Amino acid sequence: MTASQSGLPGKSITSLLGTPSGATGPAQRLSESSLWDHQRRFYARGAEGIWGTATVPHGITSNPRIANTYARLALTFLRGVKATPASDERGDGDLPYIVEFGGGAGRFGYLFVRQLRELAPGLRFTYVLTDFSADRVASWADHPSYRPLIEEGLIDFAVLDADRPGPLQLVVSGRTLTPGSLRGPVVGIANYVFDTLRHDSFAIRGGELMETRVSLPNGADAAADGEAVTGLEWETVPCGPIPDDLVPILDLYRETLDDTAVLVPVGGLRCLDFLADLTSGPTCALVADKGHCTPAELCSHEAPSVVFHGSGFSLMVNFDLLARYVRERGGLAILPREPARSLVVATFVQGDLEAPAQFKSWVQDQLVDTGPDNYFTLRPLLSGGSAPSIETILASLRLSRFDPALLVDLLPGLLEVLPIVPDSMRSEIERVLVQVWDNYFPIGEPIDMALCLGLAFSAMERFPEAVDFLEMSVKEHAESAPSAFAMAVARRGQRDLRLALEWVAKALELEPGFSEARALRAVLTEELDAGSGR
Repeated sequence: MTASQSGLPGKSITSLLGTPSGATGPAQRLSESSLWDHQRRFYARGAEGIWGTATVPHGITSNPRIANTYARLALTFLRGVKATPASDERGDGDLPYIVEFGGGAGRFGYLFVRQLRELAPGLRFTYVLTDFSADRVASWADHPSYRPLIEEGLIDFAVLDADRPGPLQLVVSGRTLTPGSLRGPVVGIANYVFDTLRHDSFAIRGGELMETRVSLPNGADAAADGEAVTGLEWETVPCGPIPDDLVPILDLYRETLDDTAVLVPVGGLRCLDFLADLTSGPTCALVADKGHCTPAELCSHEAPSVVFHGSGFSLMVNFDLLARYVRERGGLAILPREPARSLVVATFVQGDLEAPAQFKSWVQDQLVDTGPDNYFTLRPLLSGGSAPSIETILASLRLSRFDPALLVDLLPGLLEVLPIVPDSMRSEIERVLVQVWDNYFPIGEPIDMALCLGLAFSAMERFPEAVDFLEMSVKEHAESAPSAFAMAVARRGQRDLRLALEWVAKALELEPGFSEARALRAVLTEELDAGSGR
């Protein structure tokens, strides 16, 4: 079916992104539905209420392991682009830029920049962390974990609505990036972003192409913030406008798929176009999401599946369509060779590479060997064993690239074995613990990572190091009885008994029934009495 056969003029992708009307009741084109108003309000909330509470899943795409894999993929791409001016002849426009869409909590960007810096010392690049929320972007710029990276000139920030990408006004440098303003390679990163951007939905019915429109129940626009919209209804109608560049793909679906609903990731397509327009050089988009990679996976869907996270929601990304779209433009689309269990990671290259076939093979090998989907599937095995040995714990942390979240899972077993580890292993344990701490990027989660490290160093009787971490803990969690108690234990280990007693008193003030603190108070009182000769 062509645009002319549908009886409607062909239009560009931009035409699919009209301003949402906010109307309820009548069925609307999915990309114009007031559903997206709910989406925007949800993601405008603070990071603590979205990612800090795990309302939106993010662990699989915000850990050191995936950051290392992405850094390796990006570095291989940058080394594989066709010759550019020598580094001493390059202007700012020739240097690599890396743009992350929808940076969310900001944790991935922190990990990625540090991984790429470690893999390629001396590489000049700028990582631009973006989000549609100006408040969130401002909070990143003030985040203490980013300060060293800002001072090194490795990271910048910008407000960018991924549904309608426009010029990037960089916060730190003050530079504005507009279409064509760059000449060097650009890497784009979108983790769990495309599934939250605008989509349209089409339907195959008896070999004919139709459109699937959505209606919201009356009163949905007045739903409380954080409340999921229920009672969506889908209606199959004759097609509305179809962009010329999507007609061949949708026509292929009409001819080859069974009766099914097919999503078009309109916002994701616009992000790919935005990257390509930003530079005259090559681009590489790394996209991780839940989604469908093959025509077989697109079959037999009665209606789009909308999964709510609070009042936000996500859709399955049509990676097959994204790949065909990029290939139609002469680009390289690399999808996983194996079925994904939790997360599809795809790579889309537009522009010239020295050896595209070798790059494709290498990327697919990396996603099998070190990719986030396989790692996340095996992740429970790293933390689920009973009574793990110290060797197993250290190997698990190294395999995770020193993931703070994994340390939290392993901490009970670690605290059991640390008091009996041989002195010959203690320096390596300290090194691993410090690397875990270096990877920690706070986003308002309830976990007290400084307390975890303080407990571990105390268990090894490394009391000065324990106190350093526990001072951070009691500062950030002044009302935490466990933090005060841990500080008392560490101070006793340093033989500062009076200060230890003060911290025990603080713990009991916060939690009068704290039995371990009561026992330690009795011990400290006895030790102080013995020391005074009573």
